[in-house]
Amino acid sequence: MLLLLLLLLGPQPSGAHPGLKMAVSSKGLDYVRNVVTDCVQEELLTAVIPDIEGKVCIGIGNVHYALSQMEVVKVDLPQPSVNFEENVGVRVEVSGLSIAITGHWRTWFGIIKDGGTFELALFDVSSASLLQLGMDSQAHVSVGCLTCNAQIGRIDMRFHGGASFFLQTFVKLFPGYLKGLIEGHICPLLETQTGKLEDMLATMNVNLHIDPNMIFNLSLTNAPLVQSSNMEMDLKGVFYSEQHPSEPPFPSQDFQLVPKADYMISLGISQFSLNTYTYVCLTAGLLQINITDKMIPPVFPLRLNTSSFGKLIPQLAKMFPDMLMVLQVFAAEAPAVSLQMDSFSFLMSTAINAYAINNTILIPLFTLNLTTQFSGNLSIANEKVVGTLEFDKLKLSLVSSKIGTFQTLALEKVMVQGVKTFLIPALNAKLQRGIPLPVMKGVAFVQPVLQIQQGFLAVFSDVKMRDSSTEREL
Repeated sequence: MLLLLLLLLGPQPSGAHPGLKMAVSSKGLDYVRNVVTDCVQEELLTAVIPDIEGKVCIGIGNVHYALSQMEVVKVDLPQPSVNFEENVGVRVEVSGLSIAITGHWRTWFGIIKDGGTFELALFDVSSASLLQLGMDSQAHVSVGCLTCNAQIGRIDMRFHGGASFFLQTFVKLFPGYLKGLIEGHICPLLETQTGKLEDMLATMNVNLHIDPNMIFNLSLTNAPLVQSSNMEMDLKGVFYSEQHPSEPPFPSQDFQLVPKADYMISLGISQFSLNTYTYVCLTAGLLQINITDKMIPPVFPLRLNTSSFGKLIPQLAKMFPDMLMVLQVFAAEAPAVSLQMDSFSFLMSTAINAYAINNTILIPLFTLNLTTQFSGNLSIANEKVVGTLEFDKLKLSLVSSKIGTFQTLALEKVMVQGVKTFLIPALNAKLQRGIPLPVMKGVAFVQPVLQIQQGFLAVFSDVKMRDSSTEREL
């Protein structure tokens, strides 16, 4: 049952503040319980039960027995009680479980052999276990069975066939013997399954592949914090280059996510996490473009040639008459995302290298620095944070020039149109691709709500399990 809560977690410790926080509420735990209960009931009906062999003392000696070809024909599994145990993990209590099994039996007592079929019913099976959550030395989430006890209220077993003289004595003694045998195996079985879960968690890859250029690290930064009403998890939440991963050159900042109990999942995505995304876009060379005259719309007042630019920079047309131009535009540094209460801004510093084209030779002309500020809206679509930007302000300055100094005010006004025409559509296209929300495969968000808070995005949502044939939704 814990697998659905823990598969998001994994390796890579960090002493810095988490870039992402997640909380699973009691409502979310209840949903997992409902889904898992249905699955367990279905799996019990198709479970393969291994043959059982042993011996029972009937006073005059030991009767050897074998139970084989066993099948589960009926299961009645009431909803278990599953609750967070503060500072420990999850307490799971099952009561009232009943199981009906059919199969074949054989006995032998010396040279006397007997056999037939049987019907076995277990009534009021109950168990109580406490699962402890933590983090191991490799910063994987750890899960272990801290306490467990189990008992069977009543067992009813009916034998068909057989006529040997010792059978009746065996029939009287065997159900009680079998009851103790099964009770003794319930907790070891739970411990085995818990161990398999921990092994799975220990080998999980927590790097979510965004595209060929980028991965998103969703590893733990510290052990899960279990409280009476929820479980809170701190995750690294850092984007890395797929080819050349490196830590971002700026620190993470702490933020406080206040979980909402009426949603299954509360998620906080920090401003730091979003800025690691723009940093990877920069280092991967995704924030650059060469602009030629063919890319300029016919209605735009400035053409990319020295004659047109000469109206704003007179010496250019004189020094390099009638030449086409190309602009190499690239981000000078990682764009900065700023999240304030209910507002989102985006600051981008862009370098522009201008060249004249003489046949196939590029002649350097000048370099400009363009600082642009945008504001925008964020929303959730297809389990991704997507956004749109609007232009706020622009500042253009001359960095260097091969043609002498010139004023940039007139060119700045034209650049405003250029930013609106070229840059904003390009950025919005990237933003519409979205940043995926951290969710494991097979899980979908239901009616998520996004809020922009101080320094982070808050997402509150219910979840549903995807299935090839059905979808269970709360």
